[in-house]
Amino acid sequence: MNRKSERSQDTWIAMGLLALTLFSRIPFRTRILYHWDSVNFAYAMREFDLAKEQPQPPGYIVYVWLCRLVDVVVHDAQTTMVVIGIAASALAVVALFYLGRAMFERRTGLIAALFLLTSPLFWFYGEIALPHSVDAMLVIVSVWWLHEVMQGNHHYLYPAVAVLAIAGGVRQQTIIFLAPVLLFALRKVGWKRFLAAGALGAAICLSWFIPLMALSGGFSTYMQIMGAFGGRFQDTTSVLMEGGWWGIGRNLRKLTMYTLYGWAVALVPAVIYPLSRLWRREWLKCWEKVVFLFLWFAPAWLFYVLIHMGQQGLVFVFLPSLLLLGAVGLERLLAARPRWLAPAVAILVALNVGIFGLAPEYPFGEGDLRLLTRATLANSDRYFQDRFDAIERNLSPGSTAILVASWHHVEYYLPEYVRLPFEIGSKWEVDAGHPKGNPQETDATPGEVGLQVDDHGQARVVIFDPDLMAFNETPASVHELPLAHGGGLDYFELAADQVFHYGACSFGVVEH
Repeated sequence: MNRKSERSQDTWIAMGLLALTLFSRIPFRTRILYHWDSVNFAYAMREFDLAKEQPQPPGYIVYVWLCRLVDVVVHDAQTTMVVIGIAASALAVVALFYLGRAMFERRTGLIAALFLLTSPLFWFYGEIALPHSVDAMLVIVSVWWLHEVMQGNHHYLYPAVAVLAIAGGVRQQTIIFLAPVLLFALRKVGWKRFLAAGALGAAICLSWFIPLMALSGGFSTYMQIMGAFGGRFQDTTSVLMEGGWWGIGRNLRKLTMYTLYGWAVALVPAVIYPLSRLWRREWLKCWEKVVFLFLWFAPAWLFYVLIHMGQQGLVFVFLPSLLLLGAVGLERLLAARPRWLAPAVAILVALNVGIFGLAPEYPFGEGDLRLLTRATLANSDRYFQDRFDAIERNLSPGSTAILVASWHHVEYYLPEYVRLPFEIGSKWEVDAGHPKGNPQETDATPGEVGLQVDDHGQARVVIFDPDLMAFNETPASVHELPLAHGGGLDYFELAADQVFHYGACSFGVVEH
């Protein structure tokens, strides 16, 4: 096959992967902002204010700019971010195909791309309003072009550095995590090219860094905001603070679970192939590729173990390297039986699709292991939409307060209602399942909370989240409002002179 035919075949494969990714995502896209951070980004599209966590530090300023640009056409923050996420997912899959082809061969790239396309975790994040799919796409493109540079194709040097600098504006940590693989790839380009690429990268970084500092009140204020924000999360997880062995254990547990779920069935050949080589005492020969992949994977992994592991999508900065290993492993394991390769790929991809499409959110019962699947997306939309609809249709804003753990969503979708935040510690944290504590104990009548009684002389306090019922001092005083898809929304009815207790660790109606 000549070079022109090869390029044509690659183009058709890329177009097929692009279309398949788009068509697999569109039916399952979310309608409600999924995560707390999603709400932060929605607010940032209106007003960029890091002090208000619009968005959360370190700033994601290029992502916010991209969202604002797309929203000029879409006019809805949730839809805008999901459209961007779906498009970035498709481009990431295509980019991994080209990276795999460049590092190994066409079949390896195609298998790795199919693994990424159907990874349950990557699929999930392509359906929600968060920037991790964009980050993954930029990471894969920059790594692909850095590998080309390492192979002597120096015309990829400046595009690779430019994309990496843009990736830093989307998520600032990405530049730090990819710095070792950048330096390794550029070790043979010569000082002139190296300095020119550095100047280009610095100029692009300054194009988003200077506005970020200006919008944050200057570098000193920015660092204060970063320190305060980081301290809230890292004081119990980082070895540099007070996390200790508990923090390492917590980080490692989360990181391992998220990595394995994102790796999914590609884990099997990725593990079996090197073990089979060790068994046969066949040592690796192509150390440059091994070092390249290790330097891609290791920095982020080390940071997440020692400092802080957040939500699942953070693994996308290194997950494609593991999927490449899975693709290589599968191809090499079946090298002696090439007819088995296509059926094996089909089976593994079908298993991935089955996990995402058919697995329940809680396969072993609620409160146990939680999977991010199609069911999780639907449950999240239904959870919030049912409650928003029930409140808006039945309870007037002037006479209703909402006691809520996920108060950021209520603030965004029901801004006219009085909110009473009652946060609970997340799973895997030191305060898991316990109230985080309100600023002060409050015993107040409806009027003192900011409510007016309705025509029947009643005001209401809605208990938005079922988990809050464990902290209800007066469960006998609760009424229930039916929800559209089953279950009910609990609430208190208060007369004008009744007192509601809103405490640090509990709440309820104060009996006369």
